[in-house]
Amino acid sequence: MRMSWVLLAVVVFTSLVTWSSQAAEAPATVYVTFWFDTEDFILPQADDAAKRLAEMFASRHVQATFKIVGEKARVLEERGRDDVILALAKNDIAYHSTLHSVHPTPSEYCRDLDWHEGVSEFIRREGEGLRTLRRVFGVNGSCYGQPGGSWTPQSYAALREFGIPLYLDETSHVNVKDRPFWYCGVLNILRLGDCVIRTGWTDDEVKQACTRFDKAQEQLIREGGGIVSIYYHPCEFVHEQFWDGVNFSHGANPPRSQWKLPPMKSPEAQEQAFGAFEAFLDHIIARPGVRLVTAREIPTLYPDRIYSHPLTRSDIQTIAKAFRKEVSYVDLGTRIASAGEGLLALCAAAQSPDGSIPGEVSLEFAYGPASAPQLFITEGKFPWSDFQQAAREVLEIARASGQMPSLAWVNGQPVRPEDLAVTLAAALTAESRQGDIALQKGELAAKKYVSDDRPGLWGWVILPKGFSAPHMMELAKLQVWTIKPAVLRTTK
Repeated sequence: MRMSWVLLAVVVFTSLVTWSSQAAEAPATVYVTFWFDTEDFILPQADDAAKRLAEMFASRHVQATFKIVGEKARVLEERGRDDVILALAKNDIAYHSTLHSVHPTPSEYCRDLDWHEGVSEFIRREGEGLRTLRRVFGVNGSCYGQPGGSWTPQSYAALREFGIPLYLDETSHVNVKDRPFWYCGVLNILRLGDCVIRTGWTDDEVKQACTRFDKAQEQLIREGGGIVSIYYHPCEFVHEQFWDGVNFSHGANPPRSQWKLPPMKSPEAQEQAFGAFEAFLDHIIARPGVRLVTAREIPTLYPDRIYSHPLTRSDIQTIAKAFRKEVSYVDLGTRIASAGEGLLALCAAAQSPDGSIPGEVSLEFAYGPASAPQLFITEGKFPWSDFQQAAREVLEIARASGQMPSLAWVNGQPVRPEDLAVTLAAALTAESRQGDIALQKGELAAKKYVSDDRPGLWGWVILPKGFSAPHMMELAKLQVWTIKPAVLRTTK
């Protein structure tokens, strides 16, 4: 009952902010999202830094997104910091893991697990912190972002279980042309290249950041619209060194009784940092054609139209022609199909008894395969009916399990999904499907959007020295069957 007045005040304030935004909103093509990884549960002064930043946005009648660690939410409650909780809750509340840098981090505990084990373990460990967040703030997290560089593909299926539609962070593990994209059925604002902008604390750095922002806005206008991502940590406004670097670097995991406080900035340096950020924020707010949005609003800007209405015969023909060149996402003009959606569409189209492409096909979401096949054929000739049966089984498996199979079976022979995709594409674009049809070899070109396992990928200081995760990154490449650019709703 102690927090009921907090939540009531939040509802009233949020309603006023939303009404004000809608009433004053002019047509805008460039969106800006500010987000703060609110993670330091060791340094008490980080609580006040988070409050000050939250109030900075509220006083301007705009909102930022605060990605809060579960342990941070618990500690705020334990310390009796209702004032901080209320200030944060007037903004957007998002999720940032249970314990952040306390080992094992997500990449560490998911590294050697298979797809389903990793999903279950992520839900078990990170669900605890999310439940704390929901209890303290009374809302589900609007988005998730990994702690530091501790990314894992299994988190995406867990996010869908959590009801979290957006992955918001900055990392190079997976990326589509430095713009928003879909992966595993989750919208990603993950690496935006020139549209990720931060400022330092000096006057010159603020000026340079403002110039970079103006150029990014101009570039996005030329592209027809888009989003700029700006992130900070409340603790970095008050400390000299990150709280987790002091305690958990290179795999160190001291007991709580031995955790050390990070060194603090001087009061003058703190004021300079807040003042620099405030100047940067005011510059952006004052720019014409800019609208600040939170993580909770972003999914409405990038709807996935592939499931809004059935694919047409023309769409299926476009997918088939594209797959004959490469197996990747396909731009259909008003919407984009991932490679997996394209394959499932071709499997459905192949079911027509008379061999013609049907007038429309409906899709259901499915993850990429949970594992890579070890034994399969790459050549052979089979009747069209055998490929139809294989396509039918792929559809049945995807609909029943929500996941594409690792193999298709053509007359009892194991065939990779990418080979089936290219073969169906060739057959459906041919004038006739009489006689035996040759199995064709394809490669999943969309794999290029996931990084290879390499030392620089795991450069986060918290991870053990020499950390690598080749198995996990191979799982990530299997999920590129789901990857595709996200399209801003105002552009198409």
